[in-house]
Amino acid sequence: MDCNDLKDDPAGRPETPQTQPARVLAAVSDLIFVSKISAAARQAGCTIEYFRDPEKLMQAASGQPCTVIVDLNGIGLDPIALIASLKSDATTRPAQIIAYLSHVQHELRREAEKAGADLVLPRSEFSQNLLEILRQRSCHL
Repeated sequence: MDCNDLKDDPAGRPETPQTQPARVLAAVSDLIFVSKISAAARQAGCTIEYFRDPEKLMQAASGQPCTVIVDLNGIGLDPIALIASLKSDATTRPAQIIAYLSHVQHELRREAEKAGADLVLPRSEFSQNLLEILRQRSCHL
């Protein structure tokens, strides 16, 4: 089942908050990954909102189910501090955080996990499984 299957229930009633796809937010600055993520999101029937400002991302994640994709090598923000902030604030703590990095950055991976990232993947694995990740993480089932 993917996000497209959740538009209407079998009885023909309109979408309800319980069946709407969760928001997908991204702190990604690499244009290649922005393109890959956007293409996979279109396939999954989900929308992605990109942020360069951690405060705006925190506001967007506040009080709503969401998945946050974080490029741990992103330029212009401190990804570990962002993850820690999301997980330390009661209104954003439920956000599912998926982070990705170079496969050789073992210490950075540990830092991201310690800060609260729910899933930390090497870039290659993230890219290879991106469509399925978005399908699973962006839908309320």
